[in-house]
Amino acid sequence: MKLQRLNLKDQAADVLRDRIISGQIPTGSKLVEREVADLLGISRAPARDALMQLEKEGLVVSKSDARYVIELTERDIRELHAVRLVLERLAVELATRNTNPRNRAAQLATLKRMEEAITNRDRAAFARADVEGHTLIWEQADNIHLKNTLHSMIGPIFMFMANSAEFYDWEETYDLHRDLVECINSGNVEAAQASIERHLQNSCERSVGVFTAKAAERVNGNYR
Repeated sequence: MKLQRLNLKDQAADVLRDRIISGQIPTGSKLVEREVADLLGISRAPARDALMQLEKEGLVVSKSDARYVIELTERDIRELHAVRLVLERLAVELATRNTNPRNRAAQLATLKRMEEAITNRDRAAFARADVEGHTLIWEQADNIHLKNTLHSMIGPIFMFMANSAEFYDWEETYDLHRDLVECINSGNVEAAQASIERHLQNSCERSVGVFTAKAAERVNGNYR
């Protein structure tokens, strides 16, 4: 993929972020500046800046020899969800107070893309729609500092689940999203907050379950 337009650093970060979260670049992958630059058809400077941006977002970690896509521990998963719950409850409250026809249409369009991804068994498309659904809520909340904070810590969770889609029920995730969208669109703050709490409790339990299943596979020598 060659990047032709301006602001190569941001474009490179967008491409890499999407590939990491969708699972196209697996957890633990080594990210070498020269190889990233060659992959995207750019110089090493914007490639390095893009990797530094993803490091700030928690998707990439620096080690002595290079940068790597982060690998989460069970403790990471639980702690990230605990912080996420506090932030997303606030985002949902603000978004529910700021609902309008344009926002409702955008959320419904995202649900449609999730339905299509389930029908086509398209893991990457489902992951993108999942991320987009939450991002739309953060945008609708209209608090730039809250949005930036969520973006800086939520990526690893989406990455982990996108890399583990074969372990969980896509329909269940869709139903949780649909309930959340309906509650937000109704303008009922209390119902919307209760919905995001159910959503994130399910996400945490599912993520820990996936982590345990993968750990068992590694022990048994059957890790995919």
